[in-house]
Amino acid sequence: MWLALAKLETYQNAKVILNRARKNLPTELKIWVHAAKLEEVNGTIDLMPIIKNGIRLLGKYGVKVNREDWL
Repeated sequence: MWLALAKLETYQNAKVILNRARKNLPTELKIWVHAAKLEEVNGTIDLMPIIKNGIRLLGKYGVKVNREDWL
C-alpha cells in the first residue's frame, strides 16, 4: 500500500511516504528499491548512498540482499 500511494504523489510527498514506510517496515527491500528508483527518475546522479544505507540497514535486520535485487 505504501508503494502504491508513493506512486500517486509528487516527488516530495513520495519521499515522505517512503521514509515513513521504511520506519514502519524496516525489512522490506521493495521500499528501498522504490526509493532509489524515485531518486533516479528525479535526476539524482549518485544513488550509492541510498543503496549502501539500504544494504546496511537491511543487513542489520538479517535480510540478505544481492545485486539482482537492486537491478
